[in-house]
Amino acid sequence: MLNVVGSAALLDAVRRCWASLWTDRAISYRGRQAVDQQTVKLAVVIQRMVPADVAGVLFTANPVTGARDEIVVDASPGLGEAIVSGQVTPDHFVLRRRWRGWSIVERRAGRREVVIRPRAAGGTEQVSPGTAAAAGPALPDPVVRQLARLGRAIERHFGAPQDIEWAWAGGELFVVQARPITALPPPAARRGRAEQFGPRLFAEMAPSRPYPIDQTAWVRSLFGAIEPIFELVGVTPPPIDKMFVEEDGVVVRHRGGPAVWPTVGILLAPFRLLRLALRYNPVRWQADPLVSQVEPRAHTLEARDLRGLSWKGLLATIRAAGAIPRDVAGELRVRYFPRAALAAGALYLVLRLLGRRDRLAVLLSGVETKTLEANRALEALAARIRHDPALAETFARHDAAALWAALEAQPAGRAFLVDLRTFLDRYGHREGAALLVTQPAWKDAPEVVLGILESLAMSEPRAHTGRPAWETARDDLLAHPLLRFPPPRSAFVALLTQARCLLQIREDTHFYATLPLPIIRRALLELGGRLADVGAIDVPEDVFHLKLGELEQIDGPWPPPPHVVQQARALVLRRKDRRAALEGTPLFDLQLNQPSELEGDALLRGSPGSPGIAEGRVRIVHDGSEFGKLRPGEVLVAPFTNPAWTPLFERAAAVVVDSGGAGSHAAIVAREYGIPAVMGTVDGTRRLVDGQWVGVDGTRGLVVEARPPAEGRDGRRDPPNQDPPIEIGV
Repeated sequence: MLNVVGSAALLDAVRRCWASLWTDRAISYRGRQAVDQQTVKLAVVIQRMVPADVAGVLFTANPVTGARDEIVVDASPGLGEAIVSGQVTPDHFVLRRRWRGWSIVERRAGRREVVIRPRAAGGTEQVSPGTAAAAGPALPDPVVRQLARLGRAIERHFGAPQDIEWAWAGGELFVVQARPITALPPPAARRGRAEQFGPRLFAEMAPSRPYPIDQTAWVRSLFGAIEPIFELVGVTPPPIDKMFVEEDGVVVRHRGGPAVWPTVGILLAPFRLLRLALRYNPVRWQADPLVSQVEPRAHTLEARDLRGLSWKGLLATIRAAGAIPRDVAGELRVRYFPRAALAAGALYLVLRLLGRRDRLAVLLSGVETKTLEANRALEALAARIRHDPALAETFARHDAAALWAALEAQPAGRAFLVDLRTFLDRYGHREGAALLVTQPAWKDAPEVVLGILESLAMSEPRAHTGRPAWETARDDLLAHPLLRFPPPRSAFVALLTQARCLLQIREDTHFYATLPLPIIRRALLELGGRLADVGAIDVPEDVFHLKLGELEQIDGPWPPPPHVVQQARALVLRRKDRRAALEGTPLFDLQLNQPSELEGDALLRGSPGSPGIAEGRVRIVHDGSEFGKLRPGEVLVAPFTNPAWTPLFERAAAVVVDSGGAGSHAAIVAREYGIPAVMGTVDGTRRLVDGQWVGVDGTRGLVVEARPPAEGRDGRRDPPNQDPPIEIGV
């Protein structure tokens, strides 16, 4: 009710609002929605009316197409009742976010059939708009863009697309009402690789919802490592506090939108890159002192007696460990990426000149990395199991959770555990998810590694015969007439050698950047244990619901004062409830990247990750606890992958992943092992079932129906002579 004047009219309006709760329409609606008629209540909101010059509605997502990157504004002179009641055809604007701000991409003038305005005695009246009001737009463009910014801020606050009523009066904007958009259709499919890259990459790095401590104790450190790279090329890095929509510190969803913005520094980027390229040769990157210092630095922190440290000492350990990614991975990439990247680009141009650009991926494959080194070490442990009857029997009789105790009970098992501990000391920081310090690494969950070994030990490794494919491709190219003479031949070999360092630097700096993960997690759990002892939280893991800054504020006399304990407990309980309420709500809207309609016998479509075609039975593996499920020759289907998953590739016929792309760690390693990979299928783990026989086309990014082969037939096929594009992820 609009323009209610006087106490008597106000009370009458409130009574009519209450009475509306029992209209036939309201009663019928509650019956359809199964709402208890006896417990329903209604609150009446009283607001001072804004005498609007112009009013209307704003949707922070397109209510027709479902596009989340568009804002729709309807505007008409007078009070907004004319639009809400459908009495006018309003001015219509569609805005889309560009690098320079909100841009009006569609506008349609309204007919303004009537203007509703307040009467002095109360109530409203309908009048003709008049010639002046009907002549131009109801709102100037700057105000429309201001509305868009305001609407997006409201959406961030509530964590969901909003239907907003607004008014423009006396040169000022007023928000009258905001509520979630009802019946919002799913967003339209997008095809652009730039639009697909962000959500797919982050869904791989954060397969579950980050906790507040993930965001503040680790993600900031990890993103701090890549900030210098963005600054080097003259773009603004994605601010960590803007990557996710949060409510009271709880991550609700990925914000989406542009990841980076260009700055004036982009004009100097070529000079910076050239200076670094001339100074740092990627062929010698492993001799950099930063590489030799990082592991001793991490081991020194890991050797600290956490129980003997003070609260300040534990926080200092977390900060010192969190500095490693930027000091090591970030600086190493800034130094050695430029020449390696320029060499890769120059190599591509040379291959185009020679008519052999299809050989780029092969030439860049077969590079030694820490991931492949760890996989070989795992295979050596698996070989011990296969060739030792006592070990083989122990692994066959126990599941991964009970294996450690069973191995300790026998001499052969104890000797095996010595080598396994050595392996975990070297590679045990491998993460469950790159952005989540709250998930245990291998050394804190050795049952994951035992599950991998159980799977690997079931069969002999795939035979690798002949010369590496990249060497064959190199020698074929060197036989080209243009490369037969020493100067161009030597230049090509030098270019290739430098370009081949690109993926090695990317992979191995990731290995070094994640060294602090178990250190930070253990220190956090020690803090959590102390909070649990004083009743601030129930179990040590509840500390994950706090932010690092909040833990720093607790420091002082121990035990903390009662009010500090009570505040921490109330905060954790509130965040636990909010997190529980979000269970089932997707963190990433991957439907934005849903591929085009499937045709023929195609079951799934994703992006090509590793070329080739293979067939096999589906084996869905959700996380590290299920690594032992995979059998040799099966198709590994996973929600995400990272370096910790790649040992399974030794036995898999192919890999199908819900998230990720061609630049993912999994796709890179799949290419090294020569098995097909399809990335970013969105819902492959839900649409495929264990035991289903499928064909995987890693060249086209398809998973298709297939018939099980005759007994004994090998389901693998030779890959076609085609390679996927090389992508470099964060």
